[in-house]
Amino acid sequence: MRKLFYEDINITDFTATVTACEPIDAGKTYRVLLDATAFFPEEGGQSADKGTLGNQSVLDVQIEKDLIYHYVEKPLEVGTTISGHVDWTQRFDFMQQHSGEHIVSGLVHKHFGYNNVGFHLSVNEVTLDFNGELTPEQIAMIEKEANEVVFQNLPIEISYPTKEELAVLSYRSKIEIEGQVRIITIPGVDVCACCAPHVAYTGSIGMIKITNCQSHRGGVRLNILCGQRALTDYNQKQNSVTAVSVALSAKPNLIADAVLRLKEENLRQKEKYNDLQAQYLKLSLSALPSPAQSNDAVLFVGPMDTIAIRNTVNELVESYTGYCAVFSGSENDGYQFIVGSKHADCKELAQILRQELGAKCGGNTPMIQGSITATPDMILNYLCSK
Repeated sequence: MRKLFYEDINITDFTATVTACEPIDAGKTYRVLLDATAFFPEEGGQSADKGTLGNQSVLDVQIEKDLIYHYVEKPLEVGTTISGHVDWTQRFDFMQQHSGEHIVSGLVHKHFGYNNVGFHLSVNEVTLDFNGELTPEQIAMIEKEANEVVFQNLPIEISYPTKEELAVLSYRSKIEIEGQVRIITIPGVDVCACCAPHVAYTGSIGMIKITNCQSHRGGVRLNILCGQRALTDYNQKQNSVTAVSVALSAKPNLIADAVLRLKEENLRQKEKYNDLQAQYLKLSLSALPSPAQSNDAVLFVGPMDTIAIRNTVNELVESYTGYCAVFSGSENDGYQFIVGSKHADCKELAQILRQELGAKCGGNTPMIQGSITATPDMILNYLCSK
């Protein structure tokens, strides 16, 4: 089988002879072999090319024992000549991402000696796993140098060393490779065994942006974006910055400070709001019957903060021997509630409210909380009669 993507990475349209076609998945899919293909299969952490064979889409492309299988919905007759088309937009995007990964991985290895122990490239993300930790400052340095390599427009060289040449060549490789090894070299930056398509010069990669770093299996996992993906991400974030800038009447480069000030102001306002809620609830307690008149204390109030409700219930259980409850909300929209008691079984009450009124609640014997949609009279009927 000729691998046309190795002969010329720019080939997107080709013709080939169908050499095998077999049904799989009870005939829902067909696995096709050709005598030549421009489709790069899923390999080396990279998802397969997309495109068409004849008039149908290629669902997947896999490689097994050096044979490349194309998966389609309808059968193709063995011996016929078929036209193929590779989606160049995805192919070039993948080439940008994968070549960018080599630069980042090469620089990390060069500066810190860490190996790339995991790589994933799909239409949604690019992740790189390293067997060592990186600080934010180190990541910023790697990103800066990676983009300098792009600006230098270095050639990305492909070679097939002999066994003798390979024996004395220092190169990165995540796995043990059998047979001919394909080496990708970016002069002064990286030498790595790789089977995937790459751009011819680093300038074709476009901007390289490291968007995230998280701890992963004793090392780190980086997320990167290259080329059009990086530009799309930048535009999305720029639109968000502009929207926030307008909303806060702050210059784009000052919105972080403006957001922090707003956050601090919101915290102060929330503290005032909580104090007012507590005062309101305390005033509402005066409308309750005294502990001498009733074992139970039940309040119905408008929407309230959960902490204020819990504090009120904790205060009530010190004086009343029955159920002490605060229902926050309205008859139409439903209530959030907390019920507590030092003497009655709130867990038993929760079961009754669930069975009789459809409440969603849980907790333990001293205290339960949840939500309920019912009238105050319906609730009081079960709460105060127990």
